[in-house]
Amino acid sequence: MLFNDLLRIADLKILSNVRLSAYTTFGIGGPVELLLIPGTLSALEQTVAYLEDRVPDYKVLGRGSNLLISDRGVRVVISLASLDRIGVPVNAPGSLSGPEGARHGDSARGHVRTVEVQAGCRLTSLLSWAVKRGLSGLEGMAGIPSSIGGSICMNAGTPSVCMADVVESVQVTGPSGSFWLDGKELDFGYRKCTMPRRSLITAARIRLAEDSPDRIRERMVRVIRSRRSTQPAGKKSAGCVFRNPEDDSAGRLIDRCGLKGTRVGDAAVSRKHANFIINCGRATASNVVELMEQISETVLTMAGKTLVPEISLWGFES
Repeated sequence: MLFNDLLRIADLKILSNVRLSAYTTFGIGGPVELLLIPGTLSALEQTVAYLEDRVPDYKVLGRGSNLLISDRGVRVVISLASLDRIGVPVNAPGSLSGPEGARHGDSARGHVRTVEVQAGCRLTSLLSWAVKRGLSGLEGMAGIPSSIGGSICMNAGTPSVCMADVVESVQVTGPSGSFWLDGKELDFGYRKCTMPRRSLITAARIRLAEDSPDRIRERMVRVIRSRRSTQPAGKKSAGCVFRNPEDDSAGRLIDRCGLKGTRVGDAAVSRKHANFIINCGRATASNVVELMEQISETVLTMAGKTLVPEISLWGFES
């Protein structure tokens, strides 16, 4: 096995030659030579430091949404799926003391609470955790199948709320270790944020407001119903494929160009939401890329608008 020294890192799970299709919401992806799954921050720090000079182009995987991996795969991937804890130690700066702090692991400031969550945690898991405790602020993103780290990197959100609105600070990890950054230092923009070079998000402190669990739950139900009525819920996809052009909607443009239902192999433009590409069975990454190119060329020709991919593309470098 390559990189035998990685075997010496405690709490690091190592898988070799597995297909990444099982790790993406698209159900598409070629093999990875090494899939590294650290179980602790220390294991992650050691892994990142080891790979820095040996495989500087390693990839970082959250929950596999907003992602298309090439059919030929990639060399090395670090998965953050096991780093999914919610809450902070009671003796952390600003944390609650006493039984409530020990039970919830969050910090109170008037009617606002700051919750610390690791980057591999599912956004849906944090929402479920928060609603049970009467903590509001994320329900506008109910149903988004993303990890916390991935949602911050992409500044995921809706017209009503995005991650930039709730992120207080982030923990980033690089070859020299881990440190915290104020959320303002990430310079959030539309579906992006600015990260220090050669670093990844490993945890975040999220600001949530106290509210009635019933009211939060009602808002979540409305959001999920709306999402299901307008998006292809339950289908294999990577979410919205293209970013919205300024003052326009990618889905509207694709629909106006008559591209709903257009198909390449088992990859098809959703008939419910034109900015979604669906894996109808055994779609390959090549099918999806060909369909994306067809969509882009048609929209540019017919509407005069350039579409930029929103999804991340791995393994397509020449």
